Amino acid sequence: MNILRSMCVALALYSKLPVPQVEWNKQSMAYALAFFPLVGCVCSAGLFAWCWLADTFALDNVLFAAGCTLVPILITGGIHIDGFCDVSDALSSWQTKDRRLEILKDSHIGAFALICTGCYLLAYFACWTEIKPTLSAICFAAVVYPLCRTLSGLGIANLRCAKSSGLAATFADNADRRGVTVALSVWLVLLAVLLLDMSIFCGLLGLAVAALNFGYYRWSAYRNFGGINGDLAGWFLQNLELSWLILIIVLQKMQYLI
Repeated sequence: MNILRSMCVALALYSKLPVPQVEWNKQSMAYALAFFPLVGCVCSAGLFAWCWLADTFALDNVLFAAGCTLVPILITGGIHIDGFCDVSDALSSWQTKDRRLEILKDSHIGAFALICTGCYLLAYFACWTEIKPTLSAICFAAVVYPLCRTLSGLGIANLRCAKSSGLAATFADNADRRGVTVALSVWLVLLAVLLLDMSIFCGLLGLAVAALNFGYYRWSAYRNFGGINGDLAGWFLQNLELSWLILIIVLQKMQYLI
């Protein structure tokens, strides 16, 4: 029963899916992070559904790219974009560590957040206009949604939090860290096997891109904020998604992903 409640907590927080509302407590949150990749799987399913519709109705690449950009935002409610906004504002302020943490807590959007997010969405959309929607490319793209959430969950469960309060700290404190780490490690192995089964070369490059993004996330969070929090986890997730699309473009140009 607690496992199902943990799943409901994860889906209710990280997506707009209609799920039963449960009380947040130590029991219901113990394994919530283990279900974070499940939200990514829903995003992947949404991407496949949109690609099928685009192919059925012969939509042009601009409308196709717009749909691919919107699918994860509509499913998640933009919760990770919100984190990207806050971190962009904080990093662009060039203030002290304490001041940057205060900016992350501010509910108002600053000029730098607006500019960075606009540039991000434009780049994300542009990448999808450049990607040829072949089956192999879409399958490769779909893996990133659960992958980045797996790594994000591992980060929350195992990395140092910037503050003792906040969403990430709440999940970390209430999580069965060992159980969550094992579950997310299984997710990671399965996704790695799936990538390598598609193509060993492309899969290894994808895993390398994911590892580099995660390493930069940890380094930047520790250096600029003293640790991670929910906003930084969202920032990392969005950065990895965009990096993944760029990788797909490069692989297609090199004729490795056809």
